[in-house]
Amino acid sequence: MPAQEARFPPVIPLGTDAELVQLEPQDAEEIFAVVCANRGHLGQWLPWVESTLAADDTRRFLEQVAANREEGKTAAYSLRLRGALAGLAGLHDIDPANGVAQIGYWLAKPHEGQGWMTRTVQALLGVAFDGLGLERIEIRCAAGNTRSQAIPRRLGFTYEGTLRSAQRLAGGRADVRIYSLLREEWGRLGSVAGREDRIRG
Repeated sequence: MPAQEARFPPVIPLGTDAELVQLEPQDAEEIFAVVCANRGHLGQWLPWVESTLAADDTRRFLEQVAANREEGKTAAYSLRLRGALAGLAGLHDIDPANGVAQIGYWLAKPHEGQGWMTRTVQALLGVAFDGLGLERIEIRCAAGNTRSQAIPRRLGFTYEGTLRSAQRLAGGRADVRIYSLLREEWGRLGSVAGREDRIRG
């Protein structure tokens, strides 16, 4: 097995009928269609939605993702429920020298409130801490995006502070809240069963 594949698994099972699948440029049309169907929902909090106007825009993004993956900087996945695309998530800005990375994600509106993105982030934490041996993971959320903030809180992250007016959004500028989780805190979260109980809660 190639070293990169060993570090970034191409498929991560999440349970019955759900999995994370490594992003590839050929996914562009499918991802663009889901973005278009959720443009108002996603564009409220994600600045890149406004400039994603064609499948070629998505393809260029995916080509950059693939290049970053080869350099060990990104591990990005589609969340698939019974084979259908439900959202995207990944580790990005991976810095092995300092043992840090960030997790970013988005979810199509029909799949909100079902725990899927919390399970997705939990799986990515396993890749980060158990697979890559990182020491610190950050999640950054626009201050008004309470659904997004609920995920790091549910998984035991610590709120560290707010970056004022740090993100440009379609409706103006937004503060950004920073959450972090350290390797030793991940280890103290308990068994897999315990983590799953927290997610269901």
